Amino acid sequence: MRSIDLSKLLLLTSLIVTPLNVLANSSNKKTETVIAAAEVAKDYSIDPDHSKVSFEVAHLVISSVTGEFKKFKGTFKFNPEDFTQTQLDASAEINSIDTSVKKRDDHLKSPDFFDAKKFPVMTFKSKGAKKTGDKTFELMGDMTIKGITKPVTFKVTYNGQIKDNAKVLQAFKAVAEINRKDFGVNFQAVVEAGPVVGDTVTINIACEGTRKP
Repeated sequence: MRSIDLSKLLLLTSLIVTPLNVLANSSNKKTETVIAAAEVAKDYSIDPDHSKVSFEVAHLVISSVTGEFKKFKGTFKFNPEDFTQTQLDASAEINSIDTSVKKRDDHLKSPDFFDAKKFPVMTFKSKGAKKTGDKTFELMGDMTIKGITKPVTFKVTYNGQIKDNAKVLQAFKAVAEINRKDFGVNFQAVVEAGPVVGDTVTINIACEGTRKP
């Protein structure tokens, strides 16, 4: 009888221990998978020679003015298999603003608008990303202009990846809308037709990034 009881005890112990071992191994594998996925996002530098930071704002209600910032820089983390891992830290020099009209550019750099001497740089630092489609995602973060920081969301389209010899390149286009007055850019002149400058500014980004070694 004691031999039989001992056999039953050993069998019961194995039935309890085996599932626990399987569960532990399964948990370890899941942890390893999560860690591996978190390490997939690679570091990139924005290539200023193949990227563009531009904007458009209404002029006299019926028209618009476009321009760009000629000098900018930034880095980002990106995983084409998981857009939610995207991170971006970028800046543009206010003095590099170019609307193809020097008089207008000088006015934009003045305290009436950006006040470039006091606030020489505008920045964007992402805080999160959300996939919205097979090739699209939203990039949420903080934009700072004239020392004022506000949340801004870019709608991003992923254009794809190219391997050029030893280089790995990623390309995107992105768009966001901001209200300039939220950032203290309050200049306003009104004519009979309406405001000379609209409040809503559309920011358009064309970005190519090169993977860091």
